[in-house]
Amino acid sequence: MRRKGIVTTLVALFLVVGISTAFALDVVAPSAKGPQWQNWNPSKNEDLGNPAFKVISSNAMTLYYGFRGAVVFDRGTNQWQRLRMATITRHKVEGFVNQVNDKLALAAGLHEVGVYDLSKHKWVVLEQVTPDDSTGMLGQYFILTPDYAMVKQLGGPFYKYISATGWQRQAK
Repeated sequence: MRRKGIVTTLVALFLVVGISTAFALDVVAPSAKGPQWQNWNPSKNEDLGNPAFKVISSNAMTLYYGFRGAVVFDRGTNQWQRLRMATITRHKVEGFVNQVNDKLALAAGLHEVGVYDLSKHKWVVLEQVTPDDSTGMLGQYFILTPDYAMVKQLGGPFYKYISATGWQRQAK
């Protein structure tokens, strides 16, 4: 009788762990709220709608970026972490609004910017900042290094993300 209870508990534990690792953990940005999002339930972790950019990877993580946001597969935790947001999906911005290295992943949306911080194993979102995706300045307006991410706001200042301090507005 006691063994049956232990076996049942172990089976339930394995099911819970298996189900939780099969689905992405979601962060929902303000731009991903409303009727068009309520019925969206992705069939796979990498399902981000169309159009979608090509998948990019580093040694530590893989970044998927598409119409409905970004998702990172964190190799340290073996989990998917999704950031739901309305994204910039013009072909010319590919490789700028979505970047990844071994410590950070950058995903810029229409009305917010997300950085996946591998040291924290989570998305950190800068809300209510529309990034400047002017085609001629993409390389200067979206910067990702192993130490920081920096993005220029449309008609405004730069914002810089450092793991220790989070998002900070930069002086002009």
